[in-house]
Amino acid sequence: MVVFRTLFFTLLLTGLLFQSVYSANLDSLRKILQRGRTDTNTVKVLNEYAMAIHETYPDSTRLLATKAIAIADSLQYLSGKALSLNTLGVSYFIQNNYEKALENYLLALSLREKIIDTKGVAATLNNVGMVYRDMKEYSTALSYYFRALHLNDSLKNTTFFVRNLNNIGVAYESLSLYDSALVYHRRSIEMKRTIGDKAGAASSLRNIGKVFLKMKRYDEALATFQEGLAVREIGKQVRALTLLDMAAVYEETENVSAAMKYTNDAMTLAHEMGISLIEQNAHEVLARLYKRENNHKNALEHYQRFITIRDSLFNENSSRRLAALQTNYEIDRQRAQIELLTKETELQSTVRKGLTGGVILAFCLLVVSTIAYRNKRRSEQELRTTNTEILRQQDLLEHQAEEIQIANNALSENNIALGSANERLTTLNEEKNEIMGIVAHDLKNPLGAVRGLAELIQGGYVEPSQMPLVTGQIVSASDRMLELVRNLLDVNQLELGGKQFRLLPFDIAPFVQSTIAQYEASAGVKQIVLHFSSTAQSSLVLADEQAVMQVLDNIISNAVKYSPHGKNVFVRVVSDAINVRVEVQDEGPGIAEDDKKKLFGKFARLSAQPTGGEHSTGLGLSIVKKIVEAMNGKVWCESEFGSGAMFIIELPRANN
Repeated sequence: MVVFRTLFFTLLLTGLLFQSVYSANLDSLRKILQRGRTDTNTVKVLNEYAMAIHETYPDSTRLLATKAIAIADSLQYLSGKALSLNTLGVSYFIQNNYEKALENYLLALSLREKIIDTKGVAATLNNVGMVYRDMKEYSTALSYYFRALHLNDSLKNTTFFVRNLNNIGVAYESLSLYDSALVYHRRSIEMKRTIGDKAGAASSLRNIGKVFLKMKRYDEALATFQEGLAVREIGKQVRALTLLDMAAVYEETENVSAAMKYTNDAMTLAHEMGISLIEQNAHEVLARLYKRENNHKNALEHYQRFITIRDSLFNENSSRRLAALQTNYEIDRQRAQIELLTKETELQSTVRKGLTGGVILAFCLLVVSTIAYRNKRRSEQELRTTNTEILRQQDLLEHQAEEIQIANNALSENNIALGSANERLTTLNEEKNEIMGIVAHDLKNPLGAVRGLAELIQGGYVEPSQMPLVTGQIVSASDRMLELVRNLLDVNQLELGGKQFRLLPFDIAPFVQSTIAQYEASAGVKQIVLHFSSTAQSSLVLADEQAVMQVLDNIISNAVKYSPHGKNVFVRVVSDAINVRVEVQDEGPGIAEDDKKKLFGKFARLSAQPTGGEHSTGLGLSIVKKIVEAMNGKVWCESEFGSGAMFIIELPRANN
């Protein structure tokens, strides 16, 4: 009861209980909290109210969801716990804490799949897609969106079906496939208006306006944004984003005063809501606008605020894990040196003891021999005693000789260990040199390009019409560096055993089809045709869904990347009683014999080159191999030079 009262008064202090729009929910919530009941209805009401306030009070949403999880656990109420985990993920997502949002969404997804809550599974798949969208992993986002779309279509769940349409449109827009984006956005807004979802329609209007903006159709963009702002039910976050989008239109059309007005309106609303990312973007826009007006004082002030907010949002965990590669090398090197010094010290101690014993023994023999000679005449009995002592000393000498031989054997073993340690140090040194080479070349060059382009912008040398091209080049160089850093972190995490895999049964065929769909556009640029076929009686595998998507993405993208123009790529799913195979066969140049030996190695640089100028880090296939083997599978390549290549992924088949 004390916990419920504390929860109630916490909400009261936030001012939530004064919002008349939620008065019915508040009365219900107040009665439940005051009674202190812990039943399934309590869990439902806590989640209903939490979702009603999530945009304005995400912290209080988290408080309500956490309490609901505790009650659901005590009741073993699995569907209620899944609902509460999903709500908790929403509270983190609204504040851009993508790691925690993804963690809770995936827990909710696992529970909903376990209890066969198909509607809940579809909703959570859509939420996971939104997280990947905001993390700019659009291909992964599309795979989750399409899975959710198919489930909602089969359930005739119109409300969530249109949300999936909207989100797919956003993903296509981010991939610069504007015509596809408009198709999905227009279909989405038509259905939202049909079902009376006015807030959703406002969001879709914003998305359509953004597409028009990127297509330089400014009048249509402004008209669409204004139509969305006129919707009374528009959410605060969508309103702030739409205001910022309108500012972008006016900035590109050189109407600075109007751009400043809408940017300030967006920043004020974002500050009230505590959404730092929108506030950060607003400061960046104002810095550019004031610089254009030669108001350097205000431009500098807003740029400094932009930097401050951006730095506060930056996740230092990635930087620490990147530095772990060099740190691990130093730790292994020092550990090997310590072990070597320890063995050398032990060996030297053994040798010193043997030498000391030998010298003492020799001296004793000399003394005994002298005494025996002098006393020979005295007594035969004494002579026999002396001879006995000599024999004993000889035995001791032989024992010492055996110890010396043992020491020599130990020295030989230590030499072998030293050789192994040297080989390990050599390998570590080579990896260190590879990392330094990457930093010196693969990171240095794009960093220099980004700096040069930024200086052109900063110096005012870039015309407004050239700005999209220049910023696009900056984004491209940044994406290249980000891909390299992610690959380095993936390799490090896999080698340290820090990556955990959730092995669950699922059908791999839809994942293969989804990945193929993602690369049809880039394949089409090179006139490459992607073919899919499945002869598997069952394509259920026991594996980790996210890891499988990463593997498929790498293998299929490589096939497109290295295939000549106008060729075919064949993707097949086959199975036997034990395993399921995915075969990706291209009509490229094939793999040379020398390249086959290092195909799945780290930092592998092969003779074959991408046919469209694409970039390669040399880490992708090594990551694929480690991931597949961690899921009890195998991956290999069959190729004859000049006759294309076929990569085969084999995973354990799951029981029906």
